[in-house]
Amino acid sequence: MQSILTACFAPDTKHTDDWFKNQSTQELLSEAQRDRLPSGSPKTHENRKNLPNGLRGWYVHRLLVNAVAMWASPRYAWNIYRLLDEIHRQEREEMENKLEAKDKSIQKRIPRSVPKGKEKSYKYMIYAEEMEKEEDRDMVMLHLVRRNNKSFYDLAKIYKSDRNWFYRENLPISMTPNEQIKEIVKSTLPQTHYDIK
Repeated sequence: MQSILTACFAPDTKHTDDWFKNQSTQELLSEAQRDRLPSGSPKTHENRKNLPNGLRGWYVHRLLVNAVAMWASPRYAWNIYRLLDEIHRQEREEMENKLEAKDKSIQKRIPRSVPKGKEKSYKYMIYAEEMEKEEDRDMVMLHLVRRNNKSFYDLAKIYKSDRNWFYRENLPISMTPNEQIKEIVKSTLPQTHYDIK
């Protein structure tokens, strides 16, 4: 522990024994003892009096080194707090970037326009790829896109059934000619479930 105090430029008024007398240290050591690693793991702290001069003194578990250093040096503690804040900021930014990328990915699945001449012969499916609830993952929405009335979307009834998943060459349908979709729908859903136009 003395080497930690020296490395942190701790004032001469701070001694290793003082750290163990702190109430917060006692609580920390108690928690560390309660949350011990497997029985063969090293002790949380030990006073090695029998070692040669220069080596004897208090030794602490590596997980406690930062606690000792933060007690010994307020400057070190402040740098640790700043580092933890930066790590938290980076993780939050990374999560926001992932969410933004997911939103863009969803937008890319929706065609901007139907190819000319194929206005009434294309359908596309938006499927729930990463729903939060496991039971919602098999929900499928099938839309009929009509060029003559862009605001009109004929939404198929949603049934929680494996029959509602449509695949072509082992890939979910994103945009497939209506003629091919009709055959899949006819062979998968009863006519009462969806009125094929």
